[in-house]
Amino acid sequence: MSKESPSTSNNPCQSPREGGDYVFQLDVPELLKAVRAHGDTSQAAIARRTGIAESSVSRYLRGEAQPDLNSAMRLSEAYDFDLRTKIKRIPIEAAA
Repeated sequence: MSKESPSTSNNPCQSPREGGDYVFQLDVPELLKAVRAHGDTSQAAIARRTGIAESSVSRYLRGEAQPDLNSAMRLSEAYDFDLRTKIKRIPIEAAA
């Protein structure tokens, strides 16, 4: 959790304009766009390309778990995207 001072940036990974507690969550629909753009159509294909266990991929895609930094970086490198475009800021109240 963070209680940083407000920011005026449009970058979703920077401090929220109104401050407060928040978490970062993988934007699954955006991730799936990148995955499909590389021709992967199954969780097994994502697991093979990234080296992430298929069970973990499944949990990420269902929104039941969030990738740790290592897994997020593997996804980012395998599908050639900037993590800031696939991670969104969610207020803790909405994430609960």
